[in-house]
Amino acid sequence: EMNFLPDVYVPCEVCHGARYNRETLEVHFKGRTIAEVLDMPIEEALDFFQAVPAIARHLSTLVDVGLGYVRMGQSAPTLSGGEAQRVKLAAELQKRSTGRTVYVLDEPTTGLHFEDIRKL
Repeated sequence: EMNFLPDVYVPCEVCHGARYNRETLEVHFKGRTIAEVLDMPIEEALDFFQAVPAIARHLSTLVDVGLGYVRMGQSAPTLSGGEAQRVKLAAELQKRSTGRTVYVLDEPTTGLHFEDIRKL
C-alpha cells in the first residue's frame, strides 16, 4: 500500500469500465443494459421504472428527499454526509407505518444548501 500516491483506476479493456462481463451486458430491460441503468440519475430511473411499482415507490422517496440527481450505481463512499443522511431518511420513510413512531429531527437543516432547505 502506497499511501503517498493517489489511487489510479484503469478501465477494463473488455467492458470499458461497465463492471460487467460481455454476457451480462447482452441482457437488456426496456432497451437498456444494467450498466446503462446504473448510470442513470435516480430521477430518470423513476420514469424508467414507472411500470414497476415496488421500484418506483423507493425511487420516488429518494427524489422526494432531494436525491434525484444521484446516479443509481453511485457508490456509498462518494456520497456526502448530507446525502448519506437523506438515503437513511428515505429508507426509514419506506418502512410500514405502525402509527407509533415519532421522529425527532435535531437541526435538520444544518449543512444543507438553501434549495434543499426549501424542499425540506
